[in-house]
Amino acid sequence: MQKEKKVKEMIRCEHGGKIYLVPAELFARTVLNVEVEGKKYVRYKTGAALYDMSERQFVDLARDAKATFKIGRMVLVNLELVDRYISCFREE
Repeated sequence: MQKEKKVKEMIRCEHGGKIYLVPAELFARTVLNVEVEGKKYVRYKTGAALYDMSERQFVDLARDAKATFKIGRMVLVNLELVDRYISCFREE
């Protein structure tokens, strides 16, 4: 039995007149400073980049979703709760 190869989403990048295809996960980690997979909790800045919105919008969304957890002076956002909250607004 052969191992199934994981199909990776590629991002098209242009630089200096050349075109490069870069794995989306690598692009998110290096350019956006975002850890895409495996994180359950993120800070506001990372969450805003992940959901492609302003940090202020993400703060409001996280608070509305009751997904914020304050640890000392640090606030973490539970992405599972944010996703669940967002899914309530799906249009049919």
